[in-house]
Amino acid sequence: MPILGNLGALRIDRRDHGGLLQAELCTLGITPADILDFSVSCNPYGPCREVVEAVRSAPIDQYPDPTASEARGAIASSLSVDPGQVALGNGASELLWTLAHIFVRPGTGVVIVEPTFSEFRTAAERAGGRIHEWRATSSDEFAIDLQAVERRVREDEAAVLYLCAPNTPTGISIPVHDVARLAEANPAVVIVLDQSFLSLSERFADVRAKLPENVICIRSMTKEHAIPGIRVGYLVAASNIVGHVEACRAAWTTSSLTQAAAIAGCRATDFVDRSRATLLADCSVLAESLCRVGLEPVPSTTGFLIVRTGGASSLRNRLLATHHILVRDCRSFGLPDYIRLAARPEAECERLIGALRQELGRC
Repeated sequence: MPILGNLGALRIDRRDHGGLLQAELCTLGITPADILDFSVSCNPYGPCREVVEAVRSAPIDQYPDPTASEARGAIASSLSVDPGQVALGNGASELLWTLAHIFVRPGTGVVIVEPTFSEFRTAAERAGGRIHEWRATSSDEFAIDLQAVERRVREDEAAVLYLCAPNTPTGISIPVHDVARLAEANPAVVIVLDQSFLSLSERFADVRAKLPENVICIRSMTKEHAIPGIRVGYLVAASNIVGHVEACRAAWTTSSLTQAAAIAGCRATDFVDRSRATLLADCSVLAESLCRVGLEPVPSTTGFLIVRTGGASSLRNRLLATHHILVRDCRSFGLPDYIRLAARPEAECERLIGALRQELGRC
């Protein structure tokens, strides 16, 4: 009873993400098949045949390799790094929570570059970290000033810095060599560099950059291969950090399906390259279409963007209920007047624009 009583003191916050919520659809009398989903930033051209076949062929009648050695080897080979520098995860979020468990203790200073993906901040808060924000603003199109970020890290004596590049929800990138300089100048600071959207962005070549040992890169094959139901993330870091990650997790963190998808995904480079080119072109079409109805999207370097519409939460609900179109309300990012839109093929974009024109009263 005392243990259960202590649970009442815990704060439970809802964490909002893109994607369908079954309970909401049921209330509206809508099925998932009815929805045109602009809220999730996965590759709309995936998954590719090779990954699907690998997942279907994965053995489910035996335990997966607890070390994911073959998958880690495939990822390491694709990046020209040692397998000991790679950890496979049940999506990027699982790895972010594991890193917070390792590096954040009660009172640890953590700087989060906002607005951004919420999972690392939430994990650091749960671990008792002292959270400090550096927040990009609309006045300079949400550009990230690394010099200002560095000042915040030093002023707050932070031990951990979280950066997302390309960032969500804004799509803003940070040149990887600038992150390297920041890391070299602050060797005692652990930099968690979330690159979940990198491979489908204009800066995709940064994936092979070598970074100082205090930088931990988080990647998401879920995004580039459109397999969110499988959950495939990985990190690249110094081998001693990877060792701590493995030691701090439960056994069999990744399933045989996850491992098979990772191996096949590493071979499907042509598919990712084609998808990137098409998706970035789709994003340009989306931006131009939004401008035609009087909206001003924030320039993005990847396959999604944000745009100021005003009353984003209400707009999101109307688009879903009336048009069966789902967009990402950015209220949880501290941007209640913005929505995030993932790029999709042009015909689907036109359907979105028609719905926006109707809901916003645009000519």
